[in-house]
This record gives sequence, C-alpha cells and structure tokens, in this order.
Amino acid sequence: MATKLLDISFWQDTLDFAKIKKAGYDNIILRAGYGTTIDSKFNEYAAACKKNNINIVAVYWFIYATNLTEVKANANKCLEVIKAYKPKIVFADFEYDTINKAAKKGIKLGAKECDSFTIEFCETVKKAGYTPGYYANTDYYKNMYSSVKNKGYVFWLAHYKSDYSYHEPPIKCDFFQYTDRGTVPGLAGKKFDTNVCFSKKYLSKTSSTSTNKPTTKPTTSSITIDQAIDALIATARAEVGYLEKKSNSQLDDKTANAGYGNYTKYWRDLKPSWNGSAWCAVWVSWCMYKTFGLETAKKLLKHENDFPYVYCPTLGARFTKHANPQRGDIVIFYRGGTFVHTGIVTKVDGDAFFTIEGNTSGNTSGGTDIVANGGSVCSKYYYNSKLPGTKFCRPDYSLVTSILNSNSAPNVSNQPVDQSYTAWVGSCTTNGTDVFSGATGASKLSTYPKLNAGNLVDVVGESGTRYHVRIAGKYFGYVEKGRIKNPNKKEPKSPYPFVGKVTASKLNVRKKPGTGQPLLPEYPQLNKDNLVDVLGETKDSQGAKWYKISIAKKYAGYVSAKYITKA
Repeated sequence: MATKLLDISFWQDTLDFAKIKKAGYDNIILRAGYGTTIDSKFNEYAAACKKNNINIVAVYWFIYATNLTEVKANANKCLEVIKAYKPKIVFADFEYDTINKAAKKGIKLGAKECDSFTIEFCETVKKAGYTPGYYANTDYYKNMYSSVKNKGYVFWLAHYKSDYSYHEPPIKCDFFQYTDRGTVPGLAGKKFDTNVCFSKKYLSKTSSTSTNKPTTKPTTSSITIDQAIDALIATARAEVGYLEKKSNSQLDDKTANAGYGNYTKYWRDLKPSWNGSAWCAVWVSWCMYKTFGLETAKKLLKHENDFPYVYCPTLGARFTKHANPQRGDIVIFYRGGTFVHTGIVTKVDGDAFFTIEGNTSGNTSGGTDIVANGGSVCSKYYYNSKLPGTKFCRPDYSLVTSILNSNSAPNVSNQPVDQSYTAWVGSCTTNGTDVFSGATGASKLSTYPKLNAGNLVDVVGESGTRYHVRIAGKYFGYVEKGRIKNPNKKEPKSPYPFVGKVTASKLNVRKKPGTGQPLLPEYPQLNKDNLVDVLGETKDSQGAKWYKISIAKKYAGYVSAKYITKA
C-alpha cells in the first residue's frame, strides 16, 4: 500500500490548499521550524489544512544545535509550535546544513552527534505523546546513523533519481521522498517535495490510499467488496485480446473481422446506435453490466437515469477524483487539459498501478504513453508520478447485491493468456517466421501468419516452446522462442546524483555556471570538506566543467567541478 503526499515549507510561499485537496491530497507533512524558530508559513499552512480537511500527518523540524542541551531546546520549541494542531508524527531533521552552521562557529559535528542529537530530539517528542521519526538521505542513513536505526522510530528516506521520477526506495522505509519536482494541477510554477507513505496506520481515515486489496467489509448482501471487485476484474481480464471490428459483423469473436471501424460487442449490448464510436468508456460500462447487471451498473457509475456510460469528463464530474489509485478504481487519464481515456485498475504496487483498458494498444511499460483510441483490450501499467492530472474514481461496491455467473470464464474462443505486466519488445531473427494461432499445433494466425527478420513484437507471455506475442498492437499469436530475440538493453547508469566533498578552502556557489555569474544569495560560499549533493554537470561559456549542486536539500546552485570530489 502506498499513498502519495506532499511535504511543504515556507519555500512554497502562497498556496491554494483547496486545489491541493482537489488534487486528492488528504494528508500532508509541514515544516514546523528550525533551531528555535518557527517556519514563517507554518501557522498559515496548518490553518489552511484544517479548513480544507487535510490531515497534518506529520511535521518536521531542522535540528540546529551544537550540543544535547540545544537539541532539547529545539525539540521543546517544536512541541510549543505544534501543540494546537496535534500531528501524529514529529520528524527530526539533521542535515548538511546543521554541520555547516556548526562549522562556522568552529565546532565540528559528525556521525556521533548526528546519531545522538536525533535520538535526544526523538525521545523528547516521544515523552510528549508524539510518534517520533527521523529524516535522512541514503548517505546519512548509511554513514551518519547507527543507534537510531534500532529505536523503532518512523523512518523517512529521501532519494532522488537523476530524472526525478518515481522509483522504489533503495532502503526500507515508512515514508519515501522521491522527488522535489512534484506538481499540483492549478498551482502553476510551484514545485513540491513529493512522497509516498507505505503504512496506512499513519494516515487520515479519508485518505486516498493505494492498496492491492481494499478493506473487506460486507455489502448489503453477503457479497464483500473484495468479491465484487474480483468478479469485475475477472470479467475485464476475459476480454483481453479483443480486437475492434472494421464493420458491424462478427462482434463476438475476439480476433475475426479486425479493423479500425470502432465496431464492438460492447456498444451493441449497451447502445447499438452508437456502434462505430470510440469505446474505451463503454468497455468499462459493459464490464460492470456483465458482472452485476444493468441496474447495479447504473448505480455504480452514477447514471441511474440513463444507460451506464462512463464518458471520461462526465465521470470526473460525478465522482470524487482521488490522486492515488486503489484496486477496482476507474482511472481517468488526463492529457492536454482534459480527461481523454479510461480503464479499470486491477492492481497497485507502490507508485505503479496496473490496468485493463479497452480501445487502446501497446504495452505502456510504466511510461506516459496513453493510447486513447487504439484497437484492442489490453493489460497495461503506469507510474502514477509520471501522469500529472490523472485521477481515480471509486465506485461504491457495497451496492453490489449479486454477481452474475457469466463472468466467471470467457465465453468466446481463442482467448489469449493474460498479457500481464511483463511485456518486453522482441525482434524477429528470421524471414518467414510462422505466427501460430495457439501455444501448440501448426495452425497459423490468419490475420498475421508470418514475420520477417527485424519485425518488432510485444512479448506478453510464454507457453512451452513459444512466446505469446502481440503484433502491431492488435494481433495476438505465438512464435517459437528461437525466432525472437530479446535485446535486453540496459540504460547506462548515470553517475548522478552523488555526494560530493569540497576540496578548496573556500568555494563560491553561483546562480549559473561561470566565474562571472552572481553568487547564490541564500548560500554564497562553501568551506573545505563541506558535503553537497551533486545533481549533474554542465559547461560554462569557456568550456570549463561545472557541477549543479543541492545544499541542505533546499538550495540549488553551481560550483566549479575541479574543487569537488566524491565523498
């Protein structure tokens, strides 16, 4: 289970929390302050959260101290600031900036102080009744913390990829900050630290959580929500591989009469006069109809006075639009300022969510390739963090009182195996390679009987000596494994980000690369042995190499690369 949430401080300046709430963020982390100083926006932000029913799940506090007495004073100031808002968790934040400030006073702090200061802070807030936690990047976790790891505190890890996209945390954690480049629809120009929480026990009761299995509770009959969702997904999965037709003929056969005419059995069964129209939304409607019957489908899709058609913009207006997916949700994909495509969420795994969609094609492989008018029913997956604006509508499955028997197995022949979520792109090695209609036997696929060398296919499964493949995003067949090559190409690993150490006695930090550029006002100079996050490299107008760096996770600037070495 994973739930997306933001952490914010005065760096975000003026914010519209109604838009943050509308974007589906039911939980938030606020910076309460640093040293013995309150964050200048904390009370304003906290009041706005309360007004908009956003749960302050946690606060964090920068430790600016040189000894344990000062740490305790930091913690007590934090407790004074937050007592009116009662967050569940209080995070201690000991970073490079703490060491830098102490160094300016001639005091050297290291791993011993990082560990003991964090424990002192956590124990102080624990005695006051709060759940203690600590924040660290991978470098600090591995090299600066020791005893704190065994205290049972909530752990909040920060780790960014070079492209700032979501990735699985390299260290087990409770909260995971994976980027500082997150966005919120309607808040143009604002960038946010974006996180996921992996445990619902820390979150609000109304949070938009992502789970593989929603909470099981009885419906008005003996059918549970899990059973209702399982039945719906079984109906959807049985349709994987269905190809749209070029004419209003052979609609019940999965692959016959394939073409791009938008004719399907889904329109025929629900609104025949609309056959020939785009069909991603009616496919979702049809799955509801086949699984639960017409009247229940109408209730689930909030179309009680009409046939249950989930046209994306209309659906978005009728449902609460959640930011985080849950199994059984209807996803409405956002692109170009509107909702353009839809499907059923079948599984959630961290930031990744898996779908079955109609009127699409191809395998998404975790990208942003939303195919809103393809020609088949496909299993796909995406990363939520890569799809800003995409939302999730949650039908009330407690309304289900019966499940129809017809969805338990496919009622047509030539059902491909579930494409699942492990497809890779293969290349045919030989001209005239046979494409078979089944996992065994010599019968050829009528719609695409042969491949030539260099042809690309999506490998969506395997059975015995054959791969199950999708050709041209539409046609499903089987090819002998020896005739398909897996390039298995791996992207070269980026050297960035890495932790760098300053080698010069004084090193200027500039707004842009180049010795003539102005100094960074927030942090104009570094001292020898200071540690920074090196995010990437560039060259100035003279061709000299410069590093883009992050200081204390808050300040970004440029320094000459010749004065930075890997720590």
